[in-house]
Amino acid sequence: MSRNVLSAMALAAALVGSVAHAAPPGPARGELLPTPPPPAAPALAGQAVAQGTVQRMLINPYGEVDGLRLADGTVVKFAPHMGDALANAVKTGDTVRVIGRPEARGTVRADAIVNAANGQTVYDQPPPLGEGRPLPPHLRAQKLQQQQVQGKVDTVLTGPRGEANGVILTDGSIVRFPPESLRQSVQPGAPFAASGLGTRNADGTSLEAVSLGTSLSALQPLYDGAR
Repeated sequence: MSRNVLSAMALAAALVGSVAHAAPPGPARGELLPTPPPPAAPALAGQAVAQGTVQRMLINPYGEVDGLRLADGTVVKFAPHMGDALANAVKTGDTVRVIGRPEARGTVRADAIVNAANGQTVYDQPPPLGEGRPLPPHLRAQKLQQQQVQGKVDTVLTGPRGEANGVILTDGSIVRFPPESLRQSVQPGAPFAASGLGTRNADGTSLEAVSLGTSLSALQPLYDGAR
C-alpha cells in the first residue's frame, strides 16, 4: 500500500475520532428531554401614550370588551379577542398606563395596558394556537338582539383616519355605524337616537345601527329595507 494511501486513511481516522469526541452524548434510552421554557411576554418597546383612571369598559355590538374610556375622555381601543383578559386585569376606577400609538380626536390604539396598582399587564397578541377559529359573522350575528337608544352625544368615536364611526351617549350606550352612512352632524351634546342590532349586558348597551336620527320618532334608515 502506498504512503499516500496510508496518510489519507490516518487523516480520515483522526477526523472521525475528533468529531465523535466533540459531539455531546445523547439522552439515555427512556430519558425524558427537559420541557422548553414558555415564551416570554412581549417587551414593552413603546412609551406610555395615555394614563388615567378607567371610567368605563367599552364593548362592541357582540358584547365583547374592546377598549376603555378614561376619566379625561380618552378612548383606548384594544383587540376584542383579548377582552376577557382585559376585564380580568382592569376594573372601573383603576389607574392604567397605556402603551401604544395615538390616533385622532383623543383616541389611542393600545398594544399593552398596565394596571398601575399591581403591574398586571395585558398585551395585544394573537390567540394561542389550537384555540379554534372564531365563528363567521353570519353565525355570530344570530345572538344579537334588536336595540334602541336615545340621548345626547358624550363622545364621538373615530376610525384610524379620524372619521366618525360611532358615538358614546351620556348614559354610556355605544352606537357604531359605517362612516359613509352618516347623514347628520355628530357633536358632543347633540341629540342622538339609533336603532339596530346589538347586546345589552353588565357593561352596558352596544349596537350596530341600521337607523339613525335625533330622536326615536325621527329615525332614518341607513340601508334600503331597514326600518
